[in-house]
Amino acid sequence: MSADKIKDGVSAYRCGEDRYYTVDTGGRKTIIGGTEGEYTAEAEDAAAVVLLTSKPDSSASLSGLLKKRADIDVYASAAGLRNIKEIVNSDVNEMLIKDGSAPGELNGIEFSVTPGLPWMDSVTAMYNGILFSGELFSGFDGSWESFDGYYKENLSVNIDFVRAALEKLKGKRADVICPSKGEVLTGEDVGEAFRRYEDLTRIVQKNERTAVILYASRYGYTREMAECAAGVLRQGFKTVLIDVYSETREYASAAAASADVLLVGTHTINRNAPVQIWDAVTSLDLVNKRRMPYLVFGSYGWAGDGIKLIHKTLSAMGMKAAAKPVEVLFKPDENDLGKLRRCLVDNILSNQEL
Repeated sequence: MSADKIKDGVSAYRCGEDRYYTVDTGGRKTIIGGTEGEYTAEAEDAAAVVLLTSKPDSSASLSGLLKKRADIDVYASAAGLRNIKEIVNSDVNEMLIKDGSAPGELNGIEFSVTPGLPWMDSVTAMYNGILFSGELFSGFDGSWESFDGYYKENLSVNIDFVRAALEKLKGKRADVICPSKGEVLTGEDVGEAFRRYEDLTRIVQKNERTAVILYASRYGYTREMAECAAGVLRQGFKTVLIDVYSETREYASAAAASADVLLVGTHTINRNAPVQIWDAVTSLDLVNKRRMPYLVFGSYGWAGDGIKLIHKTLSAMGMKAAAKPVEVLFKPDENDLGKLRRCLVDNILSNQEL
């Protein structure tokens, strides 16, 4: 594996998709980052290794290095130090990373604790105008489309953490970005990388709130309830009504992801909800949809197990039940629909927090 010189004393190594770096600070070599493979022989004389995350695909290389260099200093965040000992199954010479300049022996390396990129133990490092960014700004292969795609696939779920990291880093004046995956960014590409992340993480204020109603109906009874609910919610929400038997899984899942409030109506088949309902529910983003209000409803003929299972699952996923499920035995009459209307008015339309 050949080394690519970044600046005097700073080299990049590539192992498959992974990149790690060595920094020579006054004769003391430090490894920054890791790989799923192995470090080069040149890395074995390093005095320290900085783990930007303990993710196994970025830290597996440490296990082999420790067999040869058990005395090497391992720098990581508090969470990273905890994790790495369990990943390599041995003790290490722990060096705790905090915000600010590293201890004197690392000579000019400055750390920022930037959790959620994508693991909660992640950090970034600056040295001599070079930003060692970990998975942040990763994925550039000469195409900005690939760069954007890497963010969307790996980091977009943690948008708030990415925004916090950008806020910490934008005053650092990096002229080179060395990520854990993809090409090193230099020159105008550095500014473009920051600009693209600002755009990708910009919060767009919605002019109206969206309620999404997903339903599965065998005999039309749950559909009657869904249509009744839609009529009520249109008084305060842009309301999307989706029959999961008629629409694609991708459409139903994307609609659920856009919701401010989610209603799920289901019948019960073989003591369960139909797979189309499960597909939409289990596709939800458990980070950004945490605490989203929801309500489950449906018609049943025996015990309504499907309704109860969906309600319990959404609760276990961290979402917030607006009310207990609204259940109807077979065909809803006007009293049943009135109960559903009152539930929606009292717990959703009248809720000032929504």
